[in-house]
Amino acid sequence: MRPVRLELEGFATFRQRTELDFDGLDLVAFTGPTGAGKSTLIDAVTFALYGSVSRYDNANVVAPVIHQLANEAKVRFDFEVANRPHTVTRVVRRRSGGVKTEARLERDDPERGGEVLAGTVRDVDTAVIELLGLDFTQFTRTVVLPQGDFAQFLKDEPASRQRLLRRLLDLEVYARMGTVAREEAKQAAQRGEALAQELQRLPEVAEHEIEQLQSRIATLKDLKRSARTWRDELAAIDSSLDPVRSQVKAIDQSLALLAAVAVPAGLTEAEQALTAATDELDHATKALSEARDRRDEWEQRVTDLPDRAALLAAITGAEQLVSVGTRLDELMADSAGRKDRRQDAAAALAAATEVAEAAGKARSTARLAADAGSWRAALAVGEPCPVCLRTVDSVPDHDADAELAEAEAESTSAARSLAMAERELARLDGELAATDQEQRRLEAERTRLEADHGEADGAALARRLAEVDQVEAERRAAAQTMKSAEEAAGRARRQMEGLGEDLTTRARELSRCRDRLASLDPPESNQDSLIENWQGLVDWAASTHDELSTRRANLAAEGKGLVEQRTLVVDGVKAATGELGLPPDPTTLVENVAVAEAETRAELERAENRAKERLRLTDRVAELGAERELNATLGRHLSATGFEAWLLNEALDDIVARATVWLLELSGRQYSLAVDDREFAIVDHNNADQRRDVRTLSGGETFLASLALALALADSIAELAPVDAPRLESMFLDEGFGTLDPATLDVVASAIEELAATGRMIGIVTHVRDLAERMPARFEVTKSPTGSVVELVTA
Repeated sequence: MRPVRLELEGFATFRQRTELDFDGLDLVAFTGPTGAGKSTLIDAVTFALYGSVSRYDNANVVAPVIHQLANEAKVRFDFEVANRPHTVTRVVRRRSGGVKTEARLERDDPERGGEVLAGTVRDVDTAVIELLGLDFTQFTRTVVLPQGDFAQFLKDEPASRQRLLRRLLDLEVYARMGTVAREEAKQAAQRGEALAQELQRLPEVAEHEIEQLQSRIATLKDLKRSARTWRDELAAIDSSLDPVRSQVKAIDQSLALLAAVAVPAGLTEAEQALTAATDELDHATKALSEARDRRDEWEQRVTDLPDRAALLAAITGAEQLVSVGTRLDELMADSAGRKDRRQDAAAALAAATEVAEAAGKARSTARLAADAGSWRAALAVGEPCPVCLRTVDSVPDHDADAELAEAEAESTSAARSLAMAERELARLDGELAATDQEQRRLEAERTRLEADHGEADGAALARRLAEVDQVEAERRAAAQTMKSAEEAAGRARRQMEGLGEDLTTRARELSRCRDRLASLDPPESNQDSLIENWQGLVDWAASTHDELSTRRANLAAEGKGLVEQRTLVVDGVKAATGELGLPPDPTTLVENVAVAEAETRAELERAENRAKERLRLTDRVAELGAERELNATLGRHLSATGFEAWLLNEALDDIVARATVWLLELSGRQYSLAVDDREFAIVDHNNADQRRDVRTLSGGETFLASLALALALADSIAELAPVDAPRLESMFLDEGFGTLDPATLDVVASAIEELAATGRMIGIVTHVRDLAERMPARFEVTKSPTGSVVELVTA
């Protein structure tokens, strides 16, 4: 890390915006009176980077960095890491109940411009540690040696110094290398084990197996040539044998067809049945003609007679006329009787009326008497009558209520008799009216019937109807006879047709049989009788069968000789293919041999490949074993107790050796530095090389030892650290120079100048004027009423 520019405002004693430009400065002093704010500038660097100030009792409490007259403190620090520009900015603002801090880390990219690496306080803290390779404590031990902590590295615990050196030397890389080596050893062991298992699963290939396969290939090559010869011989034999076989097959087919030729069973009976059916059809046809003539005759007679329905209507009309006349006579007689009964009923009604009227009057009289009788109780002999006021001579002695009841009963009975008489008269009147109406209807009906049938003779009509019925019966009988004749003729026709179809089928079978034998030229069917045609074909088939049988025997003898020749060739093929396990088919032997040769060659190739693969796996398993052993050994060496511990001890010894050179020069050859069990000690050469604990040194001695150690640390780390490890490209020393005498101060100044000449940027904080003026540049800090002010002064 190399500073480039520092800008602060409202930070501690610097209220106003203040800017420090380090560009081109290798050695600079921060000078000014005590309390002016020299150390505050170093605090601003640590605050910008880590958000902490080492001089405070609690380095993480940032509220005191804000100027008492400001509301916020802002620090911007531009620096380079590996020649790449970076900028870190922190702002602390007062808030009710506390403060709020903001932070931002950026990196300049020549191609993309500014790149934000972190934007929160926590992210910036983490990113700065990763970028510089140092945390706050380690930074204040190596880069910024603040006031009061200058001797911290000298007096640190061994574990703290070891952590710092591990970070500065990037010894984590060896831990990572050890982890990688151990993982590589583990993976090599796993791969070796997997390949060893694969080697076990891969069958071994003996040398004789490969030799057998090579021998089989040579045998198959020879067999391929023989197979072609056998194939040609068999082709010649088959070319002669195939026609013989074809002819024998054709003759066998013809013999089978000829043997199957026979007159169909029942053919004679079928022809006879057809003749009989023909005769029967002729007879039935004749009978049908006669029955049809008879029916036509009777139908003509029916046509000549009157219509039966008209005769029936006339007979019915005559009968109705007689019936209507008889009914009228009966009604007239009944009407006379009804009239007599009506006269009697009218007389009875008149008598009942008189009786009812008399009974009514009697009932009224009795009711008056009964009403007057109610006064009887009020009458007394000799007393005036209450009605007529005459003196009562005697009180009446009769029962007026009984008389009234008797009169009412007679009146009621007379009323019932009157009502019955009235109903009877009304009934008779209704019956007479109905009779008169029916009589008028019958008279009208008789008039109509007399107009239609007045002159009809019923007996003559009946005889004519009987004649019509007789003729109709004869016509129906003739029609039935004709129907029976039609049915008989139909049966005879169907029977003849069935027999004809059967004979037609047999004739078609004869044609089909001749068609099947067409290649043998059968005789034509030129006879009228179907059975004669069949018999002629059967005789021809027997003769032809004998001729073909003789020809077949001759062909069979010829084929047998050819088959024997073929058998000899096939037996040779079987003998040759049996040992090789090939199908003994001569027709496909050439192809089978080619396939077998290809398969054998493939099997040979697989066997050779397996042998090669086993050799490769064996070699690879050995290589992985060596690789595993190498990485396992490297992993053990690179463990924390191995190479790393050795390197830390070597680095510490180197730092002590370098510090001793500086300390001898700074102390006038009085002191040197030693390390015992990682603890620093001072060797006092003026006191018999006595070893002293560094904690027993005076203030001036402590400063010299710490300065020597810091200078040695900067030199040693620059040489020992890896290429990509963080570089200590700057160092800030805060105070301590006032304890030195002039001679020692001159030695220290020369040492600092030599250190700056190595390319590092060195800054010292001092109020010693002589030392400050020896520096080629200095930032002079003064304090004013508005805050501290900085001015750059160059020689």
